[in-house]
Amino acid sequence: MHPYLEERFLQIENGLYPKHHFWGVDHLLNCSVLDCELIKVSQQSINPLVEKLFNKLLFKNSTSFDTELKILRAERNFDLIYSVSGPLALSRIYRRAKVIPWVFRKPDSNNRPLIDSYNINCLKNYSGIFCLTTKAEEYYSQYSSSKFIPWCVDLELFDGKQPKSGSDRPFFLATGKTYRDYKTLVDGAKEVDTDLRIIGPTQQKPDVLPPNVKWIDTSSDPPDQAIDYPTLREWYAQSIAVCIPLSGDADDTCGYTNMLEAMAMRKPVLITSSGCLHINPEKNGFGMQIKPRDGQGWTHAMNHLQQNREKALEMGNRGRGIVERDFTIECFNQNILRFIETTLSKK
Repeated sequence: MHPYLEERFLQIENGLYPKHHFWGVDHLLNCSVLDCELIKVSQQSINPLVEKLFNKLLFKNSTSFDTELKILRAERNFDLIYSVSGPLALSRIYRRAKVIPWVFRKPDSNNRPLIDSYNINCLKNYSGIFCLTTKAEEYYSQYSSSKFIPWCVDLELFDGKQPKSGSDRPFFLATGKTYRDYKTLVDGAKEVDTDLRIIGPTQQKPDVLPPNVKWIDTSSDPPDQAIDYPTLREWYAQSIAVCIPLSGDADDTCGYTNMLEAMAMRKPVLITSSGCLHINPEKNGFGMQIKPRDGQGWTHAMNHLQQNREKALEMGNRGRGIVERDFTIECFNQNILRFIETTLSKK
């Protein structure tokens, strides 16, 4: 798992952290058909400066040099390694274990490290590959048995119910740190007669914010350091709609989790028309798409929903229905388990 998630199980049990960030690991650890163990990698076993150097020069596309070493030492005790953190560069020298990693997009052709987990020989060595998008599945299927599995959302934490308290003024909400175009969103918000709350990294904050924009600094990891999930859930519930301004990368999955959380909370999704997600908010009737770097488009979309609250409510309810049907944790977990069982059964 991603190291910062390893100690979150108690928070999940107490409803303080969303289950979908565990990528089915909690389900596998408790299922009766497999004997599973979590390989913990969060504690450093080598000098941090040494690891930083190795990661930069040799393991740039890997989960980390330290993680690779720890899994290498452990793999001989297992039949299969399920790598939530992504491909493992050293899996080519494993003595026993099969490997199934998660991938989100095809690898970048530039700046390839010396020891590359996306090397063709490494990709061919994987016993299976989980793909977050259909585009990724199309690419990786030429190297290994690949399976597209739609992402999921914790419908208990993001319950879609009314807020527990009201807000002083109506507001739109934007949250997320990866490949966001907050400058364009803020430009569009200048002509909107309501507030906008943004939870984003300091380095993405525009130099000047209009009076109706409130900025909350967040960190890179963990993502809930700036605002805890129960509070985020409340802000979702209070908001008019959720804004997801993206930079326009046609191969990236940025905004996927944010979109599903908004849908679960019955909120319309306003999103830049970029990325490679298989579900389109506008075509499916739960949101609107805005062209990349189109500030006026953001102004129009926000003003439209501000002035048409019944339409916003209809969009939100439609989004909740879609996630209840297609993006449940239970369905995601079963897809993971079935593919792992099939992979283990192969010689």
